[in-house]
Amino acid sequence: MKIGLLVHSHTGNTLSVAEQLKDKLIKNGHVVELRKLEPVGGENKNEIDINRIQFKPEPEISGFDYVIVGAPVRGFSISPVLAAYLNKVPTLKGQKVDLFVTQAFPHSWMGGNNAIKQMKKSCEQKGAVIGETAIVNWKSKKRDALIQELLTQLGNK
Repeated sequence: MKIGLLVHSHTGNTLSVAEQLKDKLIKNGHVVELRKLEPVGGENKNEIDINRIQFKPEPEISGFDYVIVGAPVRGFSISPVLAAYLNKVPTLKGQKVDLFVTQAFPHSWMGGNNAIKQMKKSCEQKGAVIGETAIVNWKSKKRDALIQELLTQLGNK
């Protein structure tokens, strides 16, 4: 299966999880392309207007059998960078999509649940079929177990 792994990562935490997931998917026999969302001029954490965020280049996610989208939680919500990208995607009609977020706080109800809900809504509005979702709470004592759970959930395609 050809899998697209689309990731926004500011601190590197989300990217580190995505790289582990990529390795697991490859080990399971899939072809995986990791594509990073990189705003022009770098990420401005003060920019919340998703219409002003541009990408270099804007990653294409068509042509994959499956797409996995990962991003950090920002202010108890979806990151503006990912929100901008999803807003620009013309369609995800029929595309199978898994979602994951990483967040600093130790409990999912501290933003992770809401960010996943927003990601699902954005993708479903574009016609995507949502599969698995996962949240990694970076400051949780169970972080390593949460990462392993994510790898199991999203990595066994």
